[in-house]
Amino acid sequence: MYEEAIEKIPETEWKSGEIDYLIPVRLILHATEARDYYSSEFPEDSLWSKRSRSNPEKLWDIPPEKLPSKQMELEYHCEVRRKIEGWLRKMSEDELLQIEDKFPWTGSTHLGRVLYILSHYRQHFGEVSAELRRRGLPRIKWRSLKSKPLHSSA
Repeated sequence: MYEEAIEKIPETEWKSGEIDYLIPVRLILHATEARDYYSSEFPEDSLWSKRSRSNPEKLWDIPPEKLPSKQMELEYHCEVRRKIEGWLRKMSEDELLQIEDKFPWTGSTHLGRVLYILSHYRQHFGEVSAELRRRGLPRIKWRSLKSKPLHSSA
């Protein structure tokens, strides 16, 4: 769904907005960064840290024109998706139920951390959808898919 949002949000709307927080790229990047961070063993292992964050600006302080292009965000999103799919495939049922000690505020088990990531992602997806609706643009519908191939350009 995020891939669909990245692809369908018009270029003219991607880095713009009346409310800085609700700029589509900012919300989508934040959701992807959080998913990247919480699926990392250590914060410095996140793909974004390795890839783009030589600039110490906080995401919310970055001027819109310096935020990633649609292509850059799509590539990052797909990298993180592959990373999480691999992380989840490696975990057994027993490992999912082990105590969460890296990010204890996300839940008491690894499964709690996974659900936290999903909940956070869904929260920001709702914000993107509401903002698209407010702008009179087509929204991206929330849906469950058994499997969707990764975007071919990533």
